[in-house]
Amino acid sequence: MNHPAPGAGTTQAAAARRTSQARERIVQTADRLFYNEGIHAVGIQRIVAESAVTRVTLYRHFASKDDLIDAYLERRAQYDRDQVGGLIEAHRDDPRRVLTELATALTRDDFAAVQRGCPFINASAEFASSHPARVRAHEIRRWVTERIEELLRLLDHRDPRATAEQLMMVRTGAVVSGALDRNERLNHDFVTCWDKLIDDGLPQAL
Repeated sequence: MNHPAPGAGTTQAAAARRTSQARERIVQTADRLFYNEGIHAVGIQRIVAESAVTRVTLYRHFASKDDLIDAYLERRAQYDRDQVGGLIEAHRDDPRRVLTELATALTRDDFAAVQRGCPFINASAEFASSHPARVRAHEIRRWVTERIEELLRLLDHRDPRATAEQLMMVRTGAVVSGALDRNERLNHDFVTCWDKLIDDGLPQAL
């Protein structure tokens, strides 16, 4: 039976950590640049330079720029899944509270986390309908909409499907407004509209 050389496991683990750290730096850099400046405006060499890796290292992790774009959007999508899933788990017995938290999560920092608009809309605007960026955008938006619909069904909402779609429209519009408009009452206007769409369809208390 062959046995690894002394210290081989430690060496391999260290190499794996370096590889993982390099990949994370690349994705973090791409996330910052793609979101702040636009995907087409940022070249691979810029990402290589600012993430402090070699071009070979980048292409070892991402065979093409499209692969890196997909990783960037998946990172953003995972944040949304974690946020929504975490709220559902934290308030499992209170779906109305979850819906409230989904709205107020955006307003806690005055939309600062998305001050340049929705990353999925921005990416979609740069590519044709068949591009993976648009596919990824559709997937995460559909996933969030379906979670909202499920919460509305738990509340016996009169029209959970249509209202979930409308809430997603309102959320999207609020993010765009936060990036473009100077509405000092955006938080209030957004939450008021969100709550009205939900409450108007709930069973009336006797």
